[in-house]
Amino acid sequence: MKKIEFDELQQNRRYRYGYQSFVLLSFLILMDTFIGGLGFVWMEPPMNTFILLLAGCTYFICRCIWGDALVGPKETPRRVTAKTAAVIILAAAVAVIAAGYGLVRYSYQFSAGAGGSGGTLTLACTAMWSVIALVFAVKHFIKRNPER
Repeated sequence: MKKIEFDELQQNRRYRYGYQSFVLLSFLILMDTFIGGLGFVWMEPPMNTFILLLAGCTYFICRCIWGDALVGPKETPRRVTAKTAAVIILAAAVAVIAAGYGLVRYSYQFSAGAGGSGGTLTLACTAMWSVIALVFAVKHFIKRNPER
């Protein structure tokens, strides 16, 4: 497997974005625990942590895309266009939706207490992919049209 080589600026950005993501995740888990301690349960315990983890990962990926720290400078893809990336992201979103539909339809559950968690998981993953695709598209549009 080829090692991804980032320059120093990209490494610094990735470390900073990783730290920010960790702080965000810690804060979200702390708030979830605090709200749960007050008696408000917004989601069953295994699923709430997973959704908060998705939020932290989405933040990290979006910041790396926006800060040009996702792909190393020596790794120029042959011809990856915005359309190709959009098709890949759309295919992944459709796969997640289909998997979630299958989980809900056939009553498979991730845990014993997660009733109907397939729909929630599908919604959370679709929202994550949609946000990442939107950030990628906006960044690509700004990069192609620098006068705007």
